[in-house]
Amino acid sequence: MMDSIINLMKLYTAFKSRGNWPLIRHSRTQLLDFVLCRGSLNRKNPVSALLYWWGLLKGFDLLVWRLETFGFLFLAECPEADKKQLNRYLPQNSQVV
Repeated sequence: MMDSIINLMKLYTAFKSRGNWPLIRHSRTQLLDFVLCRGSLNRKNPVSALLYWWGLLKGFDLLVWRLETFGFLFLAECPEADKKQLNRYLPQNSQVV
């Protein structure tokens, strides 16, 4: 239980330091569907989704990898030029924070 709480804090700092905020702002509904497991591949009811994510918090590296794969987190060593390149198809009014 304590590991999950510590990993939740680490996830918060990861989002704060390397979150892809232009993508997050642009696709809030997709992120919400991802978190609530409403997608077609991993559909769960809200209680099961909460338990699923609580279990994923035990394996912090896997959770961060999934968020990096979907683009919600940048890689730790990603330079600023690559961040702009990754977000090149987003509307121009959202800049990299």
